[in-house]
Amino acid sequence: MTNILLIKMGDTFEGLQKTHGDFEDMIKACLKETPSSIHVYDARTSDAQPNLDDFHGVIVTGSHSMVTECEPWSEALLPYIRSMQAKNIPVFGICYGHQLIAKALGGEVGFHPKGPEPGSVEVSLTQAGKTDSLLGSAPEQFKVNVAHLQSVLTLPPEATLLAANDFEPHHAFRVGNIWAVQFHPEFTREITQYYVDEIADLIKDQGQDPEQVSNACENTMESRELLIQFVKQCAA
Repeated sequence: MTNILLIKMGDTFEGLQKTHGDFEDMIKACLKETPSSIHVYDARTSDAQPNLDDFHGVIVTGSHSMVTECEPWSEALLPYIRSMQAKNIPVFGICYGHQLIAKALGGEVGFHPKGPEPGSVEVSLTQAGKTDSLLGSAPEQFKVNVAHLQSVLTLPPEATLLAANDFEPHHAFRVGNIWAVQFHPEFTREITQYYVDEIADLIKDQGQDPEQVSNACENTMESRELLIQFVKQCAA
C-alpha cells in the first residue's frame, strides 16, 4: 500500500461540496483504483506537521486563499516544503500548492497581470516536459482544467519548466523530486463549470463570455492521469 500525505490547503465552495466533496474528496476520487492510503492533514489547524518518514509521497491541494496573503498557517509550510526537498520525497503541488512550492524554493508569486484563467485550456509540454518521468507520459498538447487568479510569476532558480500556454507561462515545473502544476487534475467538467459560474463577473471583466467558457469545459483525462501516475511513481 502506498502511503500518501495529502496536505489540505483550503475548502472548495459549500455548494460544490454537497455534490462532489471537498478538494481531498476530488483527489481521492481520481485515485480510487490506485492501491494507496491517503492521510489528510489540514494545514490550517495547529496540529503538528506529520512525520514525512511515514509517507511515500505528498500531494498539496489548491485553496481559495492567496499565497500573497502570507497567512501564518501557509508560511509555516515553507520550511516543511524545503524539508520535503531535502528528504527527496516525491511531491505533487496543485494550484495553490504549486504557487506555495514556488515561493518556498525561491520563486515569486502574485496576481496574474491578465486576470483569471478559467475553464478548460490547452497546455503544451516544453522539451524538458516531453522527457520528464511524469509529465512525459502526457501528449505534447493536452487539455487541463483551471481556475486561478494568482500565478508563479518567477520560477525558483533550480526549477525546470515542463508545461505552458500563451496565457500562463509556468503551468508546470519540477525541482528534483517535486512537481508542481497550476491546473487542477482532480477537476471534472462539472466542477470546472461550477467555478466558471462563481467567477462569471471576473470573466466578463476580462472580456470573455462566461457561458462560452462554461460550454467549452471538458473532462480532462490526460491531466487526471498525471495524478494517478504520480502515486504509481511513489509506489515504485
